[in-house]
Amino acid sequence: MKKNHWLPVVIRHWAVFTFAFFLLPFSLFSQFTVTSTIINATCPDTNNASASVSVSGGNPPYTYQWQPDGETIPTITGLTPGTYTITISDNASNDTTVSYLVGPLPFSSNETIINPICTNNGYINLNLSGGTAGYQYLWSTGSVNDIITQIGEGIFSVAVTDVNSCTKSFSFELISEECDVKPTEYFTPNGDGYNDLWSITNAQYFDNARVIVFDRWGTRVYEHKGIYEPWDGKSYLGIPVPDAVYYFFFFEDRDHEDEGVQKGSVTIMR
Repeated sequence: MKKNHWLPVVIRHWAVFTFAFFLLPFSLFSQFTVTSTIINATCPDTNNASASVSVSGGNPPYTYQWQPDGETIPTITGLTPGTYTITISDNASNDTTVSYLVGPLPFSSNETIINPICTNNGYINLNLSGGTAGYQYLWSTGSVNDIITQIGEGIFSVAVTDVNSCTKSFSFELISEECDVKPTEYFTPNGDGYNDLWSITNAQYFDNARVIVFDRWGTRVYEHKGIYEPWDGKSYLGIPVPDAVYYFFFFEDRDHEDEGVQKGSVTIMR
């Protein structure tokens, strides 16, 4: 009898084709493609946001599970800003999980504050984030900028409005730091470029100050009004005064000399 040599070959090829047929659909259907549409809320505290997904691939039909609200549909509405996660499963028990951030973020201020020292030289830089950019500002001082300067001790508030008319208020308290006017105890005005001037720490903060220096006999040898300019050890006539101990009065406000007065001595050594 004549043998059918082709039959084993056909069987082998059919087996390979059958094995490949069952592998191919599994490989194709196991891949998900998820397209999302996120609509942010109007304001950080409103609930008119939505999130929607469209799925292809895998092995339909699909099931959906949203967190944290537990919805089982592809589109969820009435959301407040936050993070939402959806797990999508197909008919072959394949699944994928995707998270979405729904905005806008809450208003936040990363402010920089400098407390006033000796006078009204305080500073607040709001450095705002959150909401929807395009901010307008209204400070309790009347300023409409994000930075206010030349302010003293006290509480300062600001109302912020973003481009969607969402509002947020912030309040900051500034506390005056201790103001110590400290004259140096001696200086050496010999022209060597080192310690040639009589410095007074924090004197620059008083624009209406008055400084008077007397010798041991009560003769006035130096006087300055306004922001202090360091004394070079010379008299009114520009002549160097002798090495000696001198006595001074520093008035923080020359119009109110009974308040904020410092007094002491300074030594000139050449």
